[in-house]
Amino acid sequence: MQPVSSQTRYWDRVANEKCFSHPLRLHWLTLYLNNPQAKILDYGCGYGRTLAELSEVGYQNLAGMDFSEAMLARARVAVAKAGLVRNDGHSLPFTNECFDAVLLFAVMTCIPDNDEQRQLIAEVRRVLRPGGLLYVSDLLVNNDQRNRERYERYAEKYGCYGVFELPEGVVVRHHSKEWIEEVTHSFRQLECEDFTVTTMNRNASAAFQYLGRKLE
Repeated sequence: MQPVSSQTRYWDRVANEKCFSHPLRLHWLTLYLNNPQAKILDYGCGYGRTLAELSEVGYQNLAGMDFSEAMLARARVAVAKAGLVRNDGHSLPFTNECFDAVLLFAVMTCIPDNDEQRQLIAEVRRVLRPGGLLYVSDLLVNNDQRNRERYERYAEKYGCYGVFELPEGVVVRHHSKEWIEEVTHSFRQLECEDFTVTTMNRNASAAFQYLGRKLE
């Protein structure tokens, strides 16, 4: 399986071309984290779109992390007040229990391997304070012919239905609901909603958003 860090060149190359459209449900955050001083990490922050939205509504203690320097260069312009960190995509360079919420927006799709996804969620748990929030927005397995054909084409190669290669050479993943339930089992679900999103390559895809609270 292609490790997430090996995709850095791809994301650096397309950093000024791609747009992301996963919506930020601010009413979820204000319901469960109505504190402008809350410390929030946007893991895989890309060019800072979500951080900018959080800043605009008054959240003041924001951090963003990405492994693409080109994406971070855009983010530094979009949200100058956030603390931005470049990282290898495997671990979080933060102390234990230091964040009130961690956002993973279109991050898991870039981490096709089961074990790497488990490692990521474990790291998120480590840096979340007791009762901290995990907010995930990502892609679900689709049932249209185009997607079924590419899932089936790559299922044997990657050992996972839903993983496939894009023409640009990057490997991505669409997720089953059963897998999302499994990988988030150490959180208590607060909110979950399916929707349709436009992907970075301008295709419609089934998607989900999940908000959970860290279990002790």
